[in-house]
Amino acid sequence: MLYYANGLSALLWAISIFLGFGLMALADEAPCTLHHEGNYFNLNPLKASQDYEFETLDGHTFYLNVCRRVTTEPWSTGVPDNVDIAGLVRDDHHDFAVGLVNTTLEMRDTGLMMHLSNGSPCPGEDDLYGSSSILFLCDATVYGAGKPAVISQFPEDDNQACQYTVEWRTHFACATGERGLISGLIVFLVIFMMILLMLLVVSSTLYNRFVLRKRGFDQLAWLSKVHLLELTDFCIELFRSTVDNVRLTGNRWAESTRNFNPASHQWSSRDEEQAMMAADPLEDHDRELPND
Repeated sequence: MLYYANGLSALLWAISIFLGFGLMALADEAPCTLHHEGNYFNLNPLKASQDYEFETLDGHTFYLNVCRRVTTEPWSTGVPDNVDIAGLVRDDHHDFAVGLVNTTLEMRDTGLMMHLSNGSPCPGEDDLYGSSSILFLCDATVYGAGKPAVISQFPEDDNQACQYTVEWRTHFACATGERGLISGLIVFLVIFMMILLMLLVVSSTLYNRFVLRKRGFDQLAWLSKVHLLELTDFCIELFRSTVDNVRLTGNRWAESTRNFNPASHQWSSRDEEQAMMAADPLEDHDRELPND
């Protein structure tokens, strides 16, 4: 009964640890999602294998992606090659990065806002870098991803523009039912209990077959209280026996290592030659032959 109590305590500790990790995972905001006032927003469906293309106020091509880097190959942006550019404006002589990838959303009065910063150096400025603000507006009439559009840029001249404001109408910006903590916890508990039940069934069947020597339908799992107690005691004893065997093997190996003398196992070439001569039966035979 003591083994059963120890095993039950260990099981409760394991469940507590799993629940703690589950609560932490549920509490953290997933990339490109937002919980706000009982609503849940998710912009991950806007990720695209091909960038969204539209135009600036002066007609230059604007490439933009959401929650990932642009797939268009940047050209002379002035930013390091190992960073993830979220959007860029293609000029005649170079590309201007309007910001790096950001997966954090903010709620504004009009809709969801995503800020992109640390882009290309601004023309004529040493300490200013390209940035943009993307405003996602909920529009249930827009079927599909919708299309972004530049509504302002500063300065207005494309050759000097450093900051852009983009408006994006899409039904993906509309709120859905918030993924509640209680519902997520219930799903986590159901999955955990299913895994635990599967492990109990498999271990119980193996115990019936190889320990109790049952065959046929008798070897199938029967999760009674008595059987669970026997299975728990067996698993604990098996674990302790394994630990003891590993410890004993380690002690024997350590002892043999300490008693091992490398010098006693090394022969010189002269010793080997003398040993071979002493053990050579042909040489002894030649010595016993009489001389003519």
